[in-house]
Amino acid sequence: MKPIFTRTEIETVAKTWARYMKGLEARAKASGPEHVQTLRMLQSHYRQLGAELAEERKKLGLSQEALAKATGIDQAEISRIERDQVDPRLGTYVRLLEGIGLGLNVEPLARGRVEKRRQVSARRSRA
Repeated sequence: MKPIFTRTEIETVAKTWARYMKGLEARAKASGPEHVQTLRMLQSHYRQLGAELAEERKKLGLSQEALAKATGIDQAEISRIERDQVDPRLGTYVRLLEGIGLGLNVEPLARGRVEKRRQVSARRSRA
């Protein structure tokens, strides 16, 4: 299967994302410490998702190449996601999770405040 994007296009998007994140960090700082904390929590959660994906994929003995073939997502992109070099769209995570037999479980947090404990991000599909 031919990749949708060239390596140059992917690198350009990654650089654009990095600039966007720097701007977002600057706006969070300007808005106050609670905004900085919220952004850090979001970034931490995304890093954990990539690490969890890699851990589950390895537990199954599945290579990045095999996962790429199963999902249609380029192997290089999977590698960048697992190493926290890019922040993919939620739909990309869902496709990757489904490719290893997991589904996304969204749970509400305590009303009116950010919950400190981490919610489970993925669970085995029951099919």
